[in-house]
Amino acid sequence: MAVNGIGGGLSAYTQYQSMASSAKKASEDTAKTAEKSGDTGVSVEFSSEAMEAAAAAKEAETTEEPAKERTQGERDALIKSLNQQLDAHVQQMQNLVNQLLGGKTEGLAKTLADTYRQLAEAADPETIEQAKKDIAEDGEWGVEKTSERMFEMAKALSGDDPSKADEMIEAVKKGLKQATEAWGEDLPEISQKTVDATIKKLEEWRDGLSANKSNDQAANNVQANLTAQAQTAAIAGYY
Repeated sequence: MAVNGIGGGLSAYTQYQSMASSAKKASEDTAKTAEKSGDTGVSVEFSSEAMEAAAAAKEAETTEEPAKERTQGERDALIKSLNQQLDAHVQQMQNLVNQLLGGKTEGLAKTLADTYRQLAEAADPETIEQAKKDIAEDGEWGVEKTSERMFEMAKALSGDDPSKADEMIEAVKKGLKQATEAWGEDLPEISQKTVDATIKKLEEWRDGLSANKSNDQAANNVQANLTAQAQTAAIAGYY
């Protein structure tokens, strides 16, 4: 099985979450850091670009003003920040596979679901505990925050036009289908709850007023978010 797009080392995963927490406290200019994971004896160094991407995504989440009409430039900046956050997660998950498998693909499970269940068995207690926090109700990959990111991406891609809400709802459903196919089996229950929450947000947005390229982009974003969430749930042992 190809591991392209699968994410990073256990130590990398732990460090990424620490980085996200420090971003909330406005820690500036954190240098390249490395952290050893469990008994693997490996360390992972983070690029300044990855750290800046995570900080930018955090800032976008905390400073956005929904009541204010966004310009196209602001929408583009939000889309960029949300994509950077996903890219950072993908980088960490890729390191996870590389570190634990030593770059070898022999003997790897045939599906992403099986792969991450196997990787979860090798996770140290600290990493598992962090994953549980991330997938909790108020966690970064919990239902609320993940659905909010997907909702905001869909809105931005629609040009903040509520009349296109139904198109975005179809994009969310399409993204769920894509994510399920990529995962290799049904996604964990939390993913379906996240999709339901996202659709509800879009319906409420649409009802407040009354398949194109943006539709495809929204679907791809939903797929990426659900896969990232499923990976975290697998490591947390919730799947």
